[in-house]
Amino acid sequence: MALPNDQIGELERLRRRVAELEDTLARRQQDDALMERLRTIIENTPDAIATADVSGRVVYMNQAARRLLGIPADTPLDAAHIPQFHPAWAADLVLNEALPHAAREGHWSGETAVLDGQGNEISIAQVIVAHKNAAGEVTHFSTVMHDISASKRVEATLRESEQRLLRFLDALPVGVFVVEPDGHPFYANRSATDLLGKGIVPDPEGQNLAEIYRAFVVGTDQIYPAVRTPLSRALRGEASSVNDLEIERPDGRILLEVHGAPIYDAEGRLIYGIASFIDITLRRRAEEALREHELQQQVIEAQQAALRELSTPLMPIAEGVVVMPIVGAIDTRRAQQIMETLLEGIATYSADIAILDITGVRVVDTQVAGALIRAAQAARMLGARVVLSGISAEIAQTLVHIGAEMREMVALRSLQQAVAYALEQREAL
Repeated sequence: MALPNDQIGELERLRRRVAELEDTLARRQQDDALMERLRTIIENTPDAIATADVSGRVVYMNQAARRLLGIPADTPLDAAHIPQFHPAWAADLVLNEALPHAAREGHWSGETAVLDGQGNEISIAQVIVAHKNAAGEVTHFSTVMHDISASKRVEATLRESEQRLLRFLDALPVGVFVVEPDGHPFYANRSATDLLGKGIVPDPEGQNLAEIYRAFVVGTDQIYPAVRTPLSRALRGEASSVNDLEIERPDGRILLEVHGAPIYDAEGRLIYGIASFIDITLRRRAEEALREHELQQQVIEAQQAALRELSTPLMPIAEGVVVMPIVGAIDTRRAQQIMETLLEGIATYSADIAILDITGVRVVDTQVAGALIRAAQAARMLGARVVLSGISAEIAQTLVHIGAEMREMVALRSLQQAVAYALEQREAL
């Protein structure tokens, strides 16, 4: 039996309604499954996630958040509020800056800190998101927190290492200047700014690195000429040096010794060019003074040699006969000089007779007599006889009085007699 049309229509509407309900149920089941998956992901994510209402009461924390804050998994969050999980400064930042900003802009991010179960401060990177209802009113805030305390410790260690290195570099008496591959200045230690900064900028305490670099690396023909060479070559991968680089500064000229070298990273890429330099002005002055002193000594020694030759001349007057006139006082040094000159002359001229004329010697004492006798003995060893001339009555008395042994020498009153005697002896040979 056929149903009336109105019943058929109602059945069709019921069928469609059932289909809609089934579809809604299926979507809700899908949403529930999705939510369950999201809940599982949130619970097992390594980052700490928490949610609080607009009053600051914490209503949810995942496992990572509980571990970070030291809250057991079975501890309820009924009385938990945002301030108790932060140190005072971080709580003030979150409540008075981060949450208002998230409410206005939808989210906030920055670095804050939380307290662990023992009350220790842990540095975190934090993102806060505001949840709003259909009316646009904020109902909750969710946050994602990532523990960055380890990286902070590493950064602090690196900063301390960097500071130690900078203190070490500043303590060096050597100037150090570093530039980047594009030529921009990167670093200059204290010695570098002391050596190069004077006169470049008006305020030594506020030295501009770029200005120092401009003068040091770029330079002009008048200011720091050619000093850019070691650094520019370093940026081409070459090591080089410049010696005796003269720099004109307002307080005077100085000389620098500059060495440049490239710096590479672990992969062999050029990352910096470095120049080290020292002030060698005092060293060069000392070297110049030493050279001047050595030259003066050479001049003095040459003068002394000339004086020695003048003070103890030895002349050949005939074949086998030489004469040495002695003038002035005779001390130990001059006595040695007389003997050396006499023996060299006897050997050079193959002399058989050597005349020592002491007419110009006013005082003959034991020391002078001993020197003359030793000279005669040495001459005898070379096969020559010594004739002593110019003996005055006073000198003769002195020689007798001091008991001088004259057997090694022939003593005559004048040089003329000595020459005549020597020539007679030569003719008799």
